[in-house]
Amino acid sequence: MIEDQAEDAELLLREMRRGGLNILSSRVETEIEFQEALDNFEPDLILSDYTLPAFRGPVALQIARLRRPHIPFIFVSGTIGEERAIDALRQGAVDYVLKDSRARLVPAIERALREAKERTAGRRTEEALRASEERFRSIADATQEWIWEIDADGTLTFCSPAIESILGTSRAALIGKNFLDFMLPATRQTVEEILRRNPREKGAWRDMVFEYRLVDGGIRWLDTNAIPLLDAAGAVTGYRGVSRDVTQRRLQEQRIARLSRIQAVLSGINSTIVRVRERGELFRESCRIAVQQGGFRMAWIGVVERGMMQALSVVWEGVNEGFLEQMRLALAPVADEPGAVGYAIRHKRIVVSNDLANDPLTVLKEEALARGFRSLIAMPLMVADEVVGVLVLYASETGFFDHEEIKLLKDLAGDISFALDYISKAERLNYVSYYDTLTGLANRQLFFDRLVQATQVARAERRELAVVIMDVSRFKRVNDTLGRSAGDQFLKGLAQRLQRTLSESATPARIGGDCFALIVPRLPGPMMARWIDEWITASFAEPLTIEGVELRASVKMGIALYPADGQTAEILFANAEETLKRAKGSAEQYLFYSSEMNELLAQRLYLESRLRKAVALKQFVLHYQTKVDMSSRNIVGLEALLRWNDPEHGLVSPLQFISLLEESGLIVEVGLWVIQQAVADMQAWEALELAVPRVAVNVSEVQLRQPNFVESVIGALRDSGNAAPSIDLEITETMIARDREANMQKLLQLRQAGLRIFVDDFGTGYSGLSQIAHVPLDALKIDRVFVADMGTSTEHMAIVSTIVNLAKALRIVVVAEGVETQDQAARLLALGCDQAQGYLFSRPQPFAEISKLLAATP
Repeated sequence: MIEDQAEDAELLLREMRRGGLNILSSRVETEIEFQEALDNFEPDLILSDYTLPAFRGPVALQIARLRRPHIPFIFVSGTIGEERAIDALRQGAVDYVLKDSRARLVPAIERALREAKERTAGRRTEEALRASEERFRSIADATQEWIWEIDADGTLTFCSPAIESILGTSRAALIGKNFLDFMLPATRQTVEEILRRNPREKGAWRDMVFEYRLVDGGIRWLDTNAIPLLDAAGAVTGYRGVSRDVTQRRLQEQRIARLSRIQAVLSGINSTIVRVRERGELFRESCRIAVQQGGFRMAWIGVVERGMMQALSVVWEGVNEGFLEQMRLALAPVADEPGAVGYAIRHKRIVVSNDLANDPLTVLKEEALARGFRSLIAMPLMVADEVVGVLVLYASETGFFDHEEIKLLKDLAGDISFALDYISKAERLNYVSYYDTLTGLANRQLFFDRLVQATQVARAERRELAVVIMDVSRFKRVNDTLGRSAGDQFLKGLAQRLQRTLSESATPARIGGDCFALIVPRLPGPMMARWIDEWITASFAEPLTIEGVELRASVKMGIALYPADGQTAEILFANAEETLKRAKGSAEQYLFYSSEMNELLAQRLYLESRLRKAVALKQFVLHYQTKVDMSSRNIVGLEALLRWNDPEHGLVSPLQFISLLEESGLIVEVGLWVIQQAVADMQAWEALELAVPRVAVNVSEVQLRQPNFVESVIGALRDSGNAAPSIDLEITETMIARDREANMQKLLQLRQAGLRIFVDDFGTGYSGLSQIAHVPLDALKIDRVFVADMGTSTEHMAIVSTIVNLAKALRIVVVAEGVETQDQAARLLALGCDQAQGYLFSRPQPFAEISKLLAATP
């Protein structure tokens, strides 16, 4: 018995005796004791715990299989787990029994002993098998498969006559030679690794295919099975095996595999041709499919300019590593053909090089071989009997492209050429149908099609979008004064401004003579006015110079929002047009369809103006709410909460202005002020000789997104003279989920600077456990929603318990927010929550009141 607990061992012995077994036992705890017991004790059975302080059950099993392989080995453990149990059975254990299921012990032992007895009888038959060795040799002489034996170093000690027809070498020439010397390098390396293993780790070889090189340079593939030859101590002294010539089958498999790869490429690219209507996407998908589905080492497509013998690589996939940048594709008009690509373009035919290492025309041979290129095919892409491009594929195998592969790839090049011809014709027709020929913008029809699609996407994603219709004021005066040509230039210049100043997601269009339209997706209505103001400034502030005359564009705009102003594209467009008419008759540069929206935006602009004034005049103050230790109720931290001390309305709730600070970007400046003020207040408390706890400051996602966020925070602390700040930064789960890698690097730098990181309102966001586990956190804060309903909602109680356990598993602090009753506090304490904050302990209070609390703290 391998067991470190004597009491457990006695319980097991008692169970066995109660089951009628007559037992003489010996208990060991260490590997040395186990080795000695195997030398001095003759067991019928070995029982072993899985994990001991100084010894592991799997090690004991390994020793037993080497020293006494015929003795049954059973694991008896408190817990072993399904995966460990299965692994133990694979390694040679005959069974496993859980300590709390001792009723299984006696039946398991009886079965193991019975099977061991049967195996003992089996060993006796081995003597009879040895007597048949002569019969084995006669069979070996008659079979067409190669039967062989080697010693531990790989030296051949026996060969059947079949080797002469397989490798073309006599048995006499092989006996005494190392069979590694006849193998190809890759196979030799594999077998050498097997032979170098610990003698006790070597096992049978099953269905291993070895490659042998013949005297004439040919290759044979032999399917090999072998078993180790063991001495009396169980050590491997060599191998006995049977090898069957599968060369023809292997060559056929390789040929079929190559054809399958080409077929996969052909099928994939033909599917792409059916759905793709853009040349660049066709090229990218073709190269991607060739590499990912066809297994080519690299694929690239070059474009050939009309009338010029030059190919410019435009897309590629696979192993490039600067190869295309080094390749000179310019084809000078000289007698010598500049490589396979140039030959394919010049002669309008497929060119194949099946051995780049020995092909004198290989371009950049050393560079190509270093990247694993061994074969190449260059296929011209033809439209109207002109080479418009070239598709080049590199294979990692020598001799990859034979007749059948080339035939399929020729069809592939023809299909891509057909697609290019179709796309070119379709593009010309499509451009006239959907684009304004003067400005290059979408025309009215295409704009409306995209508006229909945009509303469908907005509906599916539950987002807003805006339709803006814009009329250029006094455009007729430009035409009348400078002429139609100048008017056209003016419109083209205005269209270029629109394209340059709009984001990629916005869609501009020209829907009439001097009328333009925009689709602006994923922009909430309250932010629309600010975006319009900034966009108008960016687009129309600078004049357009037409024929030496500076002209300033003045526009009127009507705006309709989805879904508030219309559920369909037709209604949105009609409402935006109606709003444009009202805007043209008003003093405003733009109007919204909804009067409520205009009023709301006016209020927002007024509030934003007051907020900017508040930032400039430093009208913000900090209030602090205490965090207490759940066990002692002592203050262990403070959370700094921003308040706006408006001279007109007094203290303003953060709910009324925080979101606007974020939308306007003012939160970046205000957030830095909060950190600076919190540090200043901490220094003031220290000057009063008060025990100052750590102070937490909330960080907005807008702040964290700033490229210089880390530098600005550390700089603000440095300017305050606080080299090692006791500052905690509170972030939300959303900030973890978005741009996780970049945000995690910022948080790591801040922690290294002495700050701590808390996740606020945990449980309400979208972060997964894998994300939380990899973020540098110091604490989780349970959202007040779950705390409030702990007494009435079993689901919320379970969530709180889960968050507490998660924090314990991550070895970080857990803080409960919004604690308002003694019952909530008691439940949290029972669950193991570390800290809490809420009205039960203290409301948010200004500096002076917090000073009194700190002074009263023991």
